[in-house]
Amino acid sequence: MQKKLIALAVAGLVSAPVFAQSNVTIYGLVDMGVSYRGDNIVNGVGSKTAIDSGMDSGSRLGFRGVEDLGNGLKAGFVLEQGLNVDRGTSAQGGRSYGRQSYLSLGGGFGTFILGRINTPQKNLQDAFDPFGGGTVGQMTNIYTQAVSRLDNTAAYITPNFGGLTVTAAYSTQVSGQELVDNTGDVRAWAISPRYTNGPLDIGLNYQRAKQHGVSGATANKVWDLAAAYDLGVAKLSAMYGQNKDNPQWEKATFWMVGATVPVGPAGKVLVSYNRAKAEDVGANKDSGRSSQWALGFVHAQSEPTEIYTAYADINNKNEDVIFADSGDSSNAGEGYQRGFNLGIRHRF
Repeated sequence: MQKKLIALAVAGLVSAPVFAQSNVTIYGLVDMGVSYRGDNIVNGVGSKTAIDSGMDSGSRLGFRGVEDLGNGLKAGFVLEQGLNVDRGTSAQGGRSYGRQSYLSLGGGFGTFILGRINTPQKNLQDAFDPFGGGTVGQMTNIYTQAVSRLDNTAAYITPNFGGLTVTAAYSTQVSGQELVDNTGDVRAWAISPRYTNGPLDIGLNYQRAKQHGVSGATANKVWDLAAAYDLGVAKLSAMYGQNKDNPQWEKATFWMVGATVPVGPAGKVLVSYNRAKAEDVGANKDSGRSSQWALGFVHAQSEPTEIYTAYADINNKNEDVIFADSGDSSNAGEGYQRGFNLGIRHRF
């Protein structure tokens, strides 16, 4: 018995330095509130009021770890599960870690990532959208996001060169498991440089996706250009982009202008206007337009807790061709063209 205790004590001393170099954090976000939606595109459908989860930011539970390997080299991981707190279920189609799940290796050379990650386009849109990619005011109700996350991905993020960083990503199958002999896999690559220097922020994204080994398959090509400038009294932002050879259209163009205005030490007003135009849609080669204006307010009760509200109104010029509705970070718009959110978000 005494020998076993001594052996355990020695093992503990030997392993202690290894564990001391590792750091695992449990973190999360709970977002709950009340939503209202009206003006459904289908005649006769009444308005809808609901208690919803994840309106401003998707509710989640995550595990983040990092280990110092020495000589400036670090290994890390992220496992992040989306949650529907109002129903106690998993989000992202019931995936265990549907938001992001990856392993990384970083150092002075930059960071390599393998796994499921946010697309560079999503990161860019969330960064320049005054609503941060959430509430009914989110720009992606109008400004199409080709895909929000990439499965089976290898990515690289450069070091910061005087404010300039570049993200490059390649996916062997955008969503789901790679198919037998890879025929039909949707392969995508993206590159996104971003320059931040004081009040100036400029970003670019290019993404291309195409089915592998499928005769006659066309490549979906997406590009976006964004810029923001912080004047102190207000932060102004704008974004413009194109999406070509999408299954829904031959070409669509999008743009957004917005502002974030500080109010006191803990509040900010959010405002944006978005437009979209699709060309050569369907057999008749029709065109259609949609627009959205949005107004919101966020107040930080404390560092981890915020109260927010937002209202947005959408105008679809030709509902038969291009249709946009009032979704938010976690909930579909369900055909409604007017929406309101009031909620509270807590990080831990």
